[in-house]
Amino acid sequence: MQSNMKNLIFTIGLLLSLLTVNGVYGQSNNASKTETIALQGDQLFPEGIIKLPNNDLLIGGFGDGSIQKIDSKNNVSYFSKPGENGMVIAVGFALDTKNNRLWVANFNFKTESGKPGSQFKVFNYATGKLLKTIPEKFIEGAFFNEVILDEKGNAYVSNTFGPNLYTASFKSTDATVFATNDLLKNPSPDQPFGLNGLTITPDKKYLIASVMNRTIKGGGTLVRVNLATKAVTPIKLKDDEATKSFSGSDGMFFYNGQLMMVNVFSSAGAIFSAKFNKNYSEATLTIRNKFQSVYDRPTASAIRDGKLYTVNSQLNHIIDDKDGKINTPPVLPFKVVSVPLAELLK
Repeated sequence: MQSNMKNLIFTIGLLLSLLTVNGVYGQSNNASKTETIALQGDQLFPEGIIKLPNNDLLIGGFGDGSIQKIDSKNNVSYFSKPGENGMVIAVGFALDTKNNRLWVANFNFKTESGKPGSQFKVFNYATGKLLKTIPEKFIEGAFFNEVILDEKGNAYVSNTFGPNLYTASFKSTDATVFATNDLLKNPSPDQPFGLNGLTITPDKKYLIASVMNRTIKGGGTLVRVNLATKAVTPIKLKDDEATKSFSGSDGMFFYNGQLMMVNVFSSAGAIFSAKFNKNYSEATLTIRNKFQSVYDRPTASAIRDGKLYTVNSQLNHIIDDKDGKINTPPVLPFKVVSVPLAELLK
């Protein structure tokens, strides 16, 4: 049975790949051109995405630990192949452009001890060389997810298994807890995953983090973490339909003064944005659903050349989303979709 299923997955992937030209599909959506870029590997389940200074995109594999590269012509190659560099599950990315460094959250559901654990992998993004692993052994019980760097190059990462944020520097030999607070905890006892999205405000004073309720519509929160005092406070969200549809953010980043987010309960609106008051204590959410039909359990986005590129993770086939797709084969090939940013934000 397993052999037949693998053959079916391979056949579907082969047929779809024959329909591509350089791995790119074109389609019409709301009278606007969107693109779909086919990725490599039938166990990829892409999770993270980031744009390099040379305009290449990097994609992380939740399923196979690979890191794939999409160049300016949408050609796809491996930055780090499956099984290379000690990568197990590639989650969040962050760039230190002063030092050509790529920080990657590396998660492992089952370490040598049999327990889940996490660490950082730091690469030279210009050469692809692995520079450092922090720490060398996985931190047991931690699920490193989204990564962000401050101006000094210090890394911060959300721990999806616990109500805390970790931090490390390139000189570190270990990652330590930066802040712990019940506001960083998922209030639903039946959900093992909580803290997810993480970024830093344009004024560099705060971290913005998101706690998710992945399997239900609504219930997601945003919190503010003061980088100087480590104080954690809730961000008040306007009581409207967007907030009631927001289940928490996965990948997030600021663009032109507003926070761009991927909603973890994507059927209620995959792409959200948020506008804040001056001290980031209050926010108004907006559902950006003009291109809703192109998304398939998206997890993260990046902007390149006026387009929003988003990974369609299909993680609902391998983790506990309640939509009936768990343990069913994904649609191959795995894809990154792009939509025109200006139209998305109208």
